[in-house]
Amino acid sequence: MKLESHLPKQSPWLYTVPLLNTILLLLVYFLLTSNFVVQSGIKVEQPQSNSRLTGFDRAHIITVPAGLENALYFDGVRITTGELREKLKANREGERRAIIHAAKQAQHGRVIEIGNIALELGYEVAYSTVPPKA
Repeated sequence: MKLESHLPKQSPWLYTVPLLNTILLLLVYFLLTSNFVVQSGIKVEQPQSNSRLTGFDRAHIITVPAGLENALYFDGVRITTGELREKLKANREGERRAIIHAAKQAQHGRVIEIGNIALELGYEVAYSTVPPKA
């Protein structure tokens, strides 16, 4: 005895739509969870290094550009060294990490001074670099 279905035949598109939906969701997932590079918004030429920076995706960004005018930026806003200390003290409840974006030509003593201020106030400090060119 041969069994016959009385249901209407389904279109093959019915099975491809969930597949396309899954592919689209995976694409969005990989685009949004890729390793974002934290940028300060202030253009500086950073030194090269093979090290990788992880875990600092929501850190405060302190930028030390080259030059003798002792410019300093905290999260993209120009401030003085005293104001930096006050802003870091005020952010006790927030993220306790700081990335120092220092230009290659920035005064080394100034970069270390800024890092020490953040360390004294209990922040984890990372110095930003760029990967070497292949």
